[in-house]
Amino acid sequence: MTGLTGLSRNQSIIALVVIGGFFFFPLYAGPFRTDQLGLFLCYVIFALSLDLIWGFTGILSLGNAIYFGGGAYFIGLALKLQYAATHATRYGEGAIPDFMTWNGLTEIPGWMRPLQNVWFAAPIGVLAMGFLAFVFGVITFKRHIYGVYCAVITLAESVIFEELIIEKQAYTGGFNGITDYGSYSGSVHFYWVILAVTVFFFWLSRKLTTTHFGMILRSIRENELRSEFFGFEVANYKIFVFAVAAMMSAVAGGLYAALNGIVSHQDIGPILSIEGVIWVAVGGRGTLIGSMVGAILVKGAQSLLSEQFAWFWDLLVGFMFILVIVLMPDGIVGTLLRRARRRRALAAGRLPAYDATRIEETPT
Repeated sequence: MTGLTGLSRNQSIIALVVIGGFFFFPLYAGPFRTDQLGLFLCYVIFALSLDLIWGFTGILSLGNAIYFGGGAYFIGLALKLQYAATHATRYGEGAIPDFMTWNGLTEIPGWMRPLQNVWFAAPIGVLAMGFLAFVFGVITFKRHIYGVYCAVITLAESVIFEELIIEKQAYTGGFNGITDYGSYSGSVHFYWVILAVTVFFFWLSRKLTTTHFGMILRSIRENELRSEFFGFEVANYKIFVFAVAAMMSAVAGGLYAALNGIVSHQDIGPILSIEGVIWVAVGGRGTLIGSMVGAILVKGAQSLLSEQFAWFWDLLVGFMFILVIVLMPDGIVGTLLRRARRRRALAAGRLPAYDATRIEETPT
């Protein structure tokens, strides 16, 4: 018997226990750890979006941080403009953000004024990122640009946007980013909002990947030509899932900016995109749960190791990544699922059709 998410009864119970643990986490952890876990959950949403396009559809994007950072900048700018308008003693009667003043602006540009309303900026930012992804998808997938070429193009796109953010410092804060805008850090209620959004996007991802639509995505991942032969418009499916993933990333970025209190050009650059791919690979691509586990595990390891081993924590994280990939090429969750399927098959008196850990020797 399965629920609305496609989970079995036992899986649903485990999911509820995990969600409950996250929900009550602020009650036995301090504000710092609560905010830290909130940021990790933002990364989880970002990882889920990457798993949708890479793990299930086979689109390796090294520029998905464009949409994460784009959503973050929309919210960061909105909160900064709003903060400047309500703190005239700090920013002057003109209510102009400090980075604009430093770069010679005497008033807020007209096209930016609507962003003073955060409830307008939030949906517009998400829709703008979705539209940007849609345009990219039409240009790329309709021309049958797939595989490594798509990865290179997304990487170049991410570099271009990062340089654009740095160069247009009068409007974006440049290299210093956007800071001092009154974040929601320390708010347990906002942490619960992030948790609710994370659960919703996991549910949405499950709905997309456990239906007939998800079967088509897997078919495209395995063999695009065969999928086209069966009459599926591969480009349209890729454009759709790419745009959905972009909007998920934008929501994650907006929540991240509101909680973190700072938006940087690194949030839109290629480094975050590559890190996201690592999270999905470590957890197990094409599993959804794996992307969530990978994001929390890697970011948690980075945080704890940087606190304990400030001199060489990055080397330890890199070693852990290599170790997981070598010993578990399917990722942590992917490997556990494969082994569970093998045990069930052996218990039923049959062997799986394929097992990478079992190599038959041909007698000579």
